[in-house]
Amino acid sequence: MTRPSPPSGSEKTGPDAFALLHRGVQRWVWERRWTSLRPIQEQAIRPIIGGDTDVLLAAATAGGKTEAVFLPVCSVLARDAEHGESTGIQAVCLSPLKALINDQHTRLTDLCARIGIPVTAWHGDIGVIQKDRLREEPSGILLITPESLEAMFVTRGSTVARLFADLRYIVVDELHAFLGTARGAQLRSLMHRLERAAGHRAARIGLSATLADLRAAAEFLRPGEGDRVTILEDRGAGKQLLLQVRGYVADLREDAEGGACDAATGHLYQVVRTGHNMVFVNSRAEAESCAAALSEFAEQDRIPNPFTPHHGSLSAELRAHAEQRLKNRSAPATIVCTATLELGIDVGWVDTVVQLGTPPTVAGLRQRLGRSGRGSAPAKLYVYITEQSLPETPVERLRLDLVQTVAMVELLLRRWCEPPDLETPHLSTLVQQILSVLAQHGGASALRLYRELCADGAFPGVDEQTFADLLRALGAHGIVTQERSGLLLPGKVGETLLNHYSFYSAFDTVEEYTIATVDGDMGTMPISPAVDTGALLAFGGRSWQVVEVKPAERRVLVVPARGGGVPPGFAGVPVPVSDGVRQHMREVYLGTDVPRYLDEAAAILLEEGRMAFREIGLADLHVHEYDGETLLFPWRGDRVVETICHLLRWVGIKAAHAGALVTVPDVPPERLRGAVSRLVKAGPPDPVDLAGMVADKRRHKYDHYLGEELLSRSYAAQALDVPGAMRFLEQLSG
Repeated sequence: MTRPSPPSGSEKTGPDAFALLHRGVQRWVWERRWTSLRPIQEQAIRPIIGGDTDVLLAAATAGGKTEAVFLPVCSVLARDAEHGESTGIQAVCLSPLKALINDQHTRLTDLCARIGIPVTAWHGDIGVIQKDRLREEPSGILLITPESLEAMFVTRGSTVARLFADLRYIVVDELHAFLGTARGAQLRSLMHRLERAAGHRAARIGLSATLADLRAAAEFLRPGEGDRVTILEDRGAGKQLLLQVRGYVADLREDAEGGACDAATGHLYQVVRTGHNMVFVNSRAEAESCAAALSEFAEQDRIPNPFTPHHGSLSAELRAHAEQRLKNRSAPATIVCTATLELGIDVGWVDTVVQLGTPPTVAGLRQRLGRSGRGSAPAKLYVYITEQSLPETPVERLRLDLVQTVAMVELLLRRWCEPPDLETPHLSTLVQQILSVLAQHGGASALRLYRELCADGAFPGVDEQTFADLLRALGAHGIVTQERSGLLLPGKVGETLLNHYSFYSAFDTVEEYTIATVDGDMGTMPISPAVDTGALLAFGGRSWQVVEVKPAERRVLVVPARGGGVPPGFAGVPVPVSDGVRQHMREVYLGTDVPRYLDEAAAILLEEGRMAFREIGLADLHVHEYDGETLLFPWRGDRVVETICHLLRWVGIKAAHAGALVTVPDVPPERLRGAVSRLVKAGPPDPVDLAGMVADKRRHKYDHYLGEELLSRSYAAQALDVPGAMRFLEQLSG
């Protein structure tokens, strides 16, 4: 048998890029029978092997990003091992999901075994023996979640410097999942603290398939030095896309049975009853109810049930079983899932991707679409949208869900996605990091904390005065305490927080009950509202009846049942809509073309929405009076819409945020315009003062420890867009 030739180089990297890889890594590539490396893989070799630059890789899902990073990383580690230079963990890969870590561990094990490099997966489901082995002999590659790394700093802070003494690389998988979030602020802080513990700078490498602003992402990866990050982007020629948006109508009002899934299930079943498919829904409730409805069709047809739910409340074993079914090509399999499978877990080749309901974001839709069309096959996407069957109100007549979906698909086709908000100070996460650093070092001075976390760290937007105010607020709540020497230590409340398992996450974790049968645990569910004995649940793709609730043990015992319901708390939380999407919705309303990807029913719904838009007068105005209410249509994102509501309340007008619009009861348009004109003439209030009138400003985990003034500052920075709201109000007053 003739050995395949080494992959050739690209113009950017030179013909010898492949030759830079370690011989054992080259041999592994040859054994895979790869005839060439992908462009992004070739481009990444030189800067990553150099080890002296940060790198951001952007390529489509299944675009070879993992190999692009670890072929050169493993080459460096293999050469270090040959020269006996390894004294600790050399590469840390931070991933947002345990399942991603498990998947990467499987993918890297063969390569790393070939060259003698240990690769260790580390998260809550990994056994103690494996973790102890790494602590005793730290080396190779560590795959870990931010929460597990946080736990390492808190519980074994004195050992961190030894573990990471030889750290060369910090890799962030699915970088977009962290941008602009509290968890992202935690991640940036942990990367900085890793380098401080190691005593030297490590090359940071970010991977993503969905980035709106590569330069902003580079700045996130290396704060203050984003312009020095090497950006490698594989745009490619793009795949053929087979796309259809299907419209349905049903009675969706609160007192009606059924809903979006019920209206579309018949056609959906025909699409996904064969082959290997993924149906994405927007909540755990929909995942359970849709999987159950599809399973009933399979039972009626007397075929083996190919449908399995997949969401974060199911046990790891049930999720792994669903993923394995999708990988197995010998039988049809369809997973009905939430965002748990939006990220890059390898589930094999997928025939069709389905989005049931309005996509949460354009970025999320792009991630989901990336699951389909592996190899030369076209990507297939169905989107099912259900609107009210007998629209009565102007809002129902506008067919907002269908129009929003069209706007998002159009933006997707233009390769646009939502830009992240990287300016938020994330004071709540800073509280967590203060406690974590105190635990790591056994205490610290205020100056050391400020330098490590703010001046030189991941919270550069926090000045000395704000930091001092924060420490005083934490002292008042017993989070920290100060000795006469000036040393800061965790206070009584801080110790309690540190000793609870939920401390390691930067986001709120809801207390949940374990759902168990006589055969074992199936997963967890929120405990509020409570579940009573006799209640019916849909869970894990089957129906169950509650036979016993054990509050002390946080367990719900169930037995098989027919019929079923959905566990409380599974409804999900709406994702904020961006400015770009809402502004493009208005363009869709003003347009006349009918996208070819709409089926006949969806095309009719679009025309109905456009007709209502014209009849209401929204082509020229942004205000409409209906049934004693004045409705405002800013066509801006949720942050601006919410700020408009607060500004109207500031001048004494009751207003409510209702999706794409603002409702103002009992105030006619002319009176509203007069009040808005006075507000515009007087000028906007200070955002912090405006935030001060908001009753509940808590948005993140530790916000209730900030104190009123800091909480108002934090809320103003995170939730308000006063300039954007004022631009709309100026337009309205004119």
